[in-house]
Amino acid sequence: MRDFVAWENGNSSKVDVVSESIDVYNPGLDGGEVHDRESYAAYLQEGRSAFPDMQIALEGIVANRDIVMAEVRITGTHEGEFKGLPPTDRSVEIRGMGKFLITDGTVEECYLYYDTQEMATQLGMTFPEVFGQLPKLAWRKLKMIG
Repeated sequence: MRDFVAWENGNSSKVDVVSESIDVYNPGLDGGEVHDRESYAAYLQEGRSAFPDMQIALEGIVANRDIVMAEVRITGTHEGEFKGLPPTDRSVEIRGMGKFLITDGTVEECYLYYDTQEMATQLGMTFPEVFGQLPKLAWRKLKMIG
C-alpha cells in the first residue's frame, strides 16, 4: 500500500505495484471509473497539474489477506485549472477511505470513498461563496469566446 500511494504521489519507480489493468472506482473520475493504469495515471497527473503540491497520505491501514482498507488524507493548493475552474489559490484537505484488492503484491482494484462536495466547498464553489468566484469564471469564459 505504501508503494502504491508513493506511485500515486508521482514516484514512477513504484509502477510495478500497480496492475496494468487496474480497476479504479473513484467519484472524482469522469464516469466514476477507469480500467487501466494509464488512464488512472492520467487522472492523477491532471490532479497534480491543478494542485502541484498535492499529497496523498495514509492515515491508517487494516489488512486481511488480499484486501486492504486504508484511511487517506489528500491535501493540495489549487494553482492550476481544474475541471474548467481557474485557480483559486485555496488549499484543500479531503479525507476518505479506500478498499484495495491486492494479488501477488500488485494492486488490482481500488475503490475510493469520500465526500465529493467537500472539495467544492473548500474551493469556494458552493452557494453563496461561489459569488466571489464569478468574476474569474466570467473573465475566463470571455477570453475563451473571443
